[in-house]
This record gives sequence, structure tokens and C-alpha cells, in this order.
Amino acid sequence: MTVIGVILLVPALILLVVGALAWTRKLPGNSTVGLRVPEVRKSQEAWDAAHAVAGPFWVLAGVTMLFGALISFVASGWFWVLPVLAVLVAVVIVSVGANTGARMAVLHDQQNASGDEGCGENCNCGSGDHAEPAQIDLDALRRAANAADER
Repeated sequence: MTVIGVILLVPALILLVVGALAWTRKLPGNSTVGLRVPEVRKSQEAWDAAHAVAGPFWVLAGVTMLFGALISFVASGWFWVLPVLAVLVAVVIVSVGANTGARMAVLHDQQNASGDEGCGENCNCGSGDHAEPAQIDLDALRRAANAADER
């Protein structure tokens, strides 16, 4: 079934190209290809960071789809299970990549919204007067979690 092999080659090549561009932060901002969450569209840095995280997953999905396409050229009988599984695995990998990329965009947006540009816990900036972290009331946290579970 050469037709199915060719049909699978097209999305495999698209995933490989888009994934490679995203991974190397060279995927231009556009309205056709890429993540479609509002946080990604807020800035070029958010776009690049989110797609740099999603890119390796998309490349892996493209390789998986390419494997399925190549197997489908010689598949017969029960051997057709491999291309079908490759397509299903590629869809899962694309969705995991999109999810991690979108999560990266949300984290990037939260970091920029908080305005906290400090250097973190291991700061060696010389001021020496770092505030202690706030104490967390674990009992209140447990009560809130139990109340949420009861809903």
C-alpha cells in the first residue's frame, strides 16, 4: 500500500521540519503552525521558550511517524499493526510536547507577571540581606485539600 506510506510521509516530514525549527528557536511567530495558547502569543520570548520545549517532542513524533510510513510500504497482514501503533504513538508524543510547551509558556508568563527577577536561593550578589522564606501552614493546606476533595 504505497498510498498509505506516502500519506504518512507528509505529516512525518512536517513534524520533523516544524519540530527542528521549534527546537532551535527558529520557528517564526505565525498563525498557522505552533502552539495555540494565549500565553505563547504574549511575547517573542514566550513563543521561543514554549516551542523550544515542544520541539524535541515533535521531532520524536516525526521520527515515529516516519518509521510507520516506511513500515507501511512493506506491511501485509498483521504487520499493519506497526504503522497504526506508530501513528497513535506519534499523536500521543505530539500532545505531550504541546502540553509541556504550553506549560512552559504559562510558567514564563507567571515569572514575568511576578516581576521577581532575583537570582534565587543560591544568590551571591553580595547584599547578604535575603529574606527568609515564609512558613507554610500545613494544617491549613490539608484542610483546604480535604475540602476540595469533598466537593
